[in-house]
Amino acid sequence: MSVPIPPASSDSRHPSSHSVPEAAPGWFGIDRSSARIALAVAATVVLLVAVASVGLWVDDAQHLRPMLLGVLLALGAAALRWLWQLTRHARDATGSLLRFAQQVARNDGASVIDGRRGDSSTPGVSMLDDMAQGVEHALSERERRWKARARLSADWYWETGRDLRFSWVSDDLKSHMKLGLQPEDLLGRRHDEVEHYAPPEGGWNELNERMARRRSFREVRIEVRRPGRSSVWIAMSAKARRDAEGRFIGYEGVGRDITEQHLAFKRLHDSERRYAMIADLSADWYWETDAQHRITVLGPLAQDLLGDAATQSVGRRRRELNPDGTTEEAWARHEADLDAHRPFRGFEYLMRRGPRGPLWVSASGMPRFDAKGLFIGYHGVGRDITLRKRAERVLLLRNAQLERLVAERTAELEQSNRDLEAFSRQLAHELRTPIGHVLAFAELLQMRGEHLSEDEHSWVAMQAQAARAMQATVTALLELAHSSATALEREAVDLSALALAMIRELPSIDRRAAVEWHVEPGLSAHCSAPLLRVVLANLLSNAAKFTRDVAAPCVALRRLDSEGGVPVFCVEDNGAGFDAGRAQRLFQPFVRLHTSDQYAGTGVGLSIVRRIVERHGGFIRAGATPGVGARFEFTLAPAAAPNAGETTDDAALPPA
Repeated sequence: MSVPIPPASSDSRHPSSHSVPEAAPGWFGIDRSSARIALAVAATVVLLVAVASVGLWVDDAQHLRPMLLGVLLALGAAALRWLWQLTRHARDATGSLLRFAQQVARNDGASVIDGRRGDSSTPGVSMLDDMAQGVEHALSERERRWKARARLSADWYWETGRDLRFSWVSDDLKSHMKLGLQPEDLLGRRHDEVEHYAPPEGGWNELNERMARRRSFREVRIEVRRPGRSSVWIAMSAKARRDAEGRFIGYEGVGRDITEQHLAFKRLHDSERRYAMIADLSADWYWETDAQHRITVLGPLAQDLLGDAATQSVGRRRRELNPDGTTEEAWARHEADLDAHRPFRGFEYLMRRGPRGPLWVSASGMPRFDAKGLFIGYHGVGRDITLRKRAERVLLLRNAQLERLVAERTAELEQSNRDLEAFSRQLAHELRTPIGHVLAFAELLQMRGEHLSEDEHSWVAMQAQAARAMQATVTALLELAHSSATALEREAVDLSALALAMIRELPSIDRRAAVEWHVEPGLSAHCSAPLLRVVLANLLSNAAKFTRDVAAPCVALRRLDSEGGVPVFCVEDNGAGFDAGRAQRLFQPFVRLHTSDQYAGTGVGLSIVRRIVERHGGFIRAGATPGVGARFEFTLAPAAAPNAGETTDDAALPPA
């Protein structure tokens, strides 16, 4: 398919890389033959003038006048002949030029130039040859430039006939091939008849009507649906094409691939649509300030919430509008952030809205900079937190009420506990005296009972045993009350030394073999020494008691790995053991897992141990296997840790 050749340009601002060929020999672009005739005519005229002058000025030379007249006639005849030849040459050259111009107009200039070049048979051909070379050079340069521009351009050229169907489409443009179409797919079809062209916005009728009225159009966007590939978009622009007489002969225009621009515009449009939707549904509003932190823009939601106050806010600073909206310290910190151009989040302050009441606002912002990096202000969002502030106020009031109620109930419970402990101590003291009397009288009867029968002796022995049991129970109650009432004064305690001292003080009992004690040296803790003495006394005495029937009894006190940075101490034996599933019951007062016939005791010792350990911010747990042994692990929180308080809920204890 040929490429149309545009008319040569006379613009000399862009010199060609090709030099213009030199003219053939001649004067002023006239061929040699015509130049010679013109020269002869000029010479004849000069001679005629000279001869006439001589005849006029030389009066005495009468005999020369006939000769001069003959010369003048000869020169005149020669001049007329040469003028006739020159006229014929000019007529022939003019006809050749007219025929050449007609052939060039028919787009056949190159063949005419090639045919005329070097032809000397036609008058004026030398001048035509020179002109042909110049025209050929101009046309080739123009065509080369046009082709280069077409190859490098993002556009492609097309033409239609009078029926508005494609009659010519350029085929040297890569962006056109990108459409997945060939020029043959367009030729002979109108825009609305191309299979892969989707209707533009407004439909085909609008474009067809515009073309029917011979109107120009620009940037008509058309989607090209490529089979098996994603669509691309093109923009078509065109104007009506007319002949020399002004008759309409079709359209000429360009097409351009705008896929990237279209997709970028679509992404931007979708982003703006999402932003608009989020802005409509969000509880936040947008705002902007200038470099002096004066409000310049407030979103629609803010205008709805603030009413007239929104208009009054523009051009003023937040602190200027709401000087008492928060504390002076908070305002100072906020303005320090603004002056340092730092981002800020969740700045809360109170806004006054006149008769509409106050509004609590939470503002967050980021600094803005121009292309040169200069600070131009802030932009960010604001949120209405009035309901949250009201809820917080209600919660604070409820919390204050709950704290007051808890304090009252706690005081009542503490008073009840103090009364109960006082009652327990008083009851224990009151019981110790009569129990002591009963035990003393029973022992006295045993010593002086020579007149008693055998049954009476057994009755007195049972009475003494019951009195001793009651005395031990009363003593345990006093120790339990004492464990809660004793002040917790922490100090550095050597647990190893304390354990060895308690082992030496343990009462002797009937046993199968002596206990082998293993106390790890260097054990220490920051705790109350009197209370830890009670803990070790109970745990070590229990271990000694439940290993009395073992052939090789062994009891160990050692430190295990820390849990959360807190050391774990362990008392372990190889005695009778117990059911591990019932371990938590051991720490309840007066609960025993063995009968008193097997192992004597009150069932209060481990309850006392648990209470002391928990007062130190730790925990105690037990594990055992029947017939293999028992293991008790406990922790003591560091001195800096707050006391865990007393807990009697078994579910709060860590698992064994």
